[in-house]
Amino acid sequence: MRAYQKKRIDEIIKLMIYEILLTLVIIQVGLTAGLLFIFSIAVNPGLARLNEEEYYRAMKFINQVILNPIFFIVFIGPIITMPLVTYLSRNDSNMFICTLFSTILYFIGVILITSFKNVPLNNRLEKLNAEEFSGVLLWYKKPWNFWHNIRTFFGIVSFLILSIGIGVI
Repeated sequence: MRAYQKKRIDEIIKLMIYEILLTLVIIQVGLTAGLLFIFSIAVNPGLARLNEEEYYRAMKFINQVILNPIFFIVFIGPIITMPLVTYLSRNDSNMFICTLFSTILYFIGVILITSFKNVPLNNRLEKLNAEEFSGVLLWYKKPWNFWHNIRTFFGIVSFLILSIGIGVI
């Protein structure tokens, strides 16, 4: 009887850990997809109304402010939590497939694009002084928005696939 009870308690603990991690992943990916989406449909169109100097200054401030611990937990956290959830869902074929594809899309479409496309542009912008903003709309804004829209698409699709996996959609 005791061995059975211990095994049952272990199963319950594993299920609780899985449910907590899955909830955390859904929150992280959902918040990231929402942030990217709102930036695409509200922030970027608002920034587009600024002149070049105002745009330069606004993006420089946004890039400085967004780098904070909460942002990193939400945005970068799925690099750890999504593979864990994928591994823990290995016995549920539908959930495993959904979490695997969602993880791949998030990593490639959000993390890698951000790391190799948007962040280098942000770093270049950050190094400019106030007199060097000329041309920023061409070399920064256009490619940054292009890659941002691609990562927004991948973030939303990643979230939708997770939602399908848990049966919300």
